Amino acid sequence: MSLNPSPFLPPELEREIFENAALMYPETVNNLLLVSHRVRDWIERIKYRIVAPKSLLSAMCRPRGLLRLIQSRSKPASFFRDRVQHLFVEGLDAERLDQVLSLCSGIQSLVLFRSLRHVPSLNATRPRQLALLLDDLYEDGRSPHMPMFAFVTHLDLFDTEYPNTTAGDVLAHLALMPALTHLSMWQGSMRPLALTEVLARCGRLKALIGQPEELVPDLLLFPDDVRFVSMLLSDEYVHEWAIGIQGGLDFWARADAFIAKRRRGEIKPRSRCWIEDGDFI
Repeated sequence: MSLNPSPFLPPELEREIFENAALMYPETVNNLLLVSHRVRDWIERIKYRIVAPKSLLSAMCRPRGLLRLIQSRSKPASFFRDRVQHLFVEGLDAERLDQVLSLCSGIQSLVLFRSLRHVPSLNATRPRQLALLLDDLYEDGRSPHMPMFAFVTHLDLFDTEYPNTTAGDVLAHLALMPALTHLSMWQGSMRPLALTEVLARCGRLKALIGQPEELVPDLLLFPDDVRFVSMLLSDEYVHEWAIGIQGGLDFWARADAFIAKRRRGEIKPRSRCWIEDGDFI
């Protein structure tokens, strides 16, 4: 038996084998981490890339597991900055969320199902895709001038109790986001005139998704703009989010495809702003 510890396969092929094994069989990740130092480095980059609740079975790390690793101080700050790319948080209080975000500054996609008050480390993040409570867009002194909003291209705002009287406040904040191209919000939170103003004032906006309580075409009120799409989002939001961050056809991609068809005149009548089965999207 050879005593040579060097791998028999080319490093690129060996890495591909182990990474595919981790992706196809997430339950084997903890065992794969024990194979060798080089394999551990490869698998850790996969394990901590997506951090999400246990309802997302394909996620290899949960927010509380990430928090425990951070609190153990067994890894340098660069470990979390370089590896955690997509973070879906629910169930962490402000103090613990602050601990996570202070180190995970390389996040590309961030979903926050909780209030952002008293979370100063938000300024350390630079997400491209952001989902948060509508009130957190402007309350408690928060402003789109904060660094966290500077690179946001896709913004999803959660709320079902948003009063129309404050639409102007939200609009003023949205118009200040320099990179915003895609916006999704509860359709009942703004009247058609306000939605039209959003499209007019947010000059880079390519798609505005309105989320109605029910998708009843005869009852829909919507702006006359090809960039507007009325859409019901999946109740399993975490799965929709996971599809998108892994390059699949999520609600953002479906909206873009529908808008492209409208521009080409393939949607009949042209005024229709909702997706139907016959659109094959």
